[in-house]
This record gives sequence, C-alpha cells and structure tokens, in this order.
Amino acid sequence: MRRQASQQVSRVNASKIRFALASGLLILACSDVRAGPPCRPVNGNYTEQAFTQGCTSPVGLCLMGTISGVIRGTFQTTVNTLTPSADTPITGGLSFTSDTIIHAQMGKLAGDVFIKNVGAYRTIGNGEIIDLQIITGGTGGFVGVSGVVHTAGTFTVGTGSSDYVGSVCLP
Repeated sequence: MRRQASQQVSRVNASKIRFALASGLLILACSDVRAGPPCRPVNGNYTEQAFTQGCTSPVGLCLMGTISGVIRGTFQTTVNTLTPSADTPITGGLSFTSDTIIHAQMGKLAGDVFIKNVGAYRTIGNGEIIDLQIITGGTGGFVGVSGVVHTAGTFTVGTGSSDYVGSVCLP
C-alpha cells in the first residue's frame, strides 16, 4: 500500500514538473525576449556660449553651441534650475538641470536628439562643469534613440568647452 501511494505521489510530482517545464518553455517561446537596441560608443567635444534673446529659461540662462566628434551639429540648451547647497559659499558649486536639443548628424543619420541634463557647475576658479546627459528621444534618423553621455569641461564668462563620452542606442 505504501509503495502504491509512493508511486502515485511520484507520478503526480513528475506530472507537475513536466507541466511547469512545458509552461516555462511556452512562456519563453511567446515572450519577446531580445536584447536592447544596439548601442554605439560616442566621443568628441563641444563649445558653447550663453544667449539671452528669445531665452525661455526660468533662471535666465540659455546656451547655444557646436558639437563635433562622433556626433556633429549645433545645439541649444535651456537651463531649468540652478540650485545652491549649504556648501556653495565654500565650494562655489551649484547643481543644475536643463533640456538640450541637438540638430545632429551621426554617420548617415540626421535629425534632432532630445536630452535631459543634470550636472554640477563651479562658479569660481576655472568654472569646472560636469554633466550627465540622458538621451530621451529624437526625430528623423534618431526616432527611438536613447543613451547616456558624460561631459566634463569649463564654463566661464558666458562661454565654455567640454569633452563628451558615452553611448547612443538606436532601434
């Protein structure tokens, strides 16, 4: 009797295992399991200058410039926030957020690239600036683009230059 019960439990367990494996395979076969879009490393530099005419920034700071390297073109940036910290009187550092539109070319692709920026800027000394640029979309050849670019440089007396490095992912 025990042997019969044991064999019945084994058959039930084996049946459950087969069902679980079959269900898992079915889920995998039906799901869209694929890697993200192909990403390409990018690097280069850009120069920028402040402008006020037509600037819609809530803090009164807009930038325009030229980008070169893997990504080429012109851009405009609207600074949305400039935020001091308790340490600003000592460090001269401010954090910022901004929106950038690059009228870009990359290889044979052309269109606009939309970016959300977050970074830090030192208002004293050499005007050191660092920026994390999150690519949120685009037009033309850049529809569906994503990626992240890091920049570092200087910005003093309304002009600046920075180097960039990161990756751009195209669908």
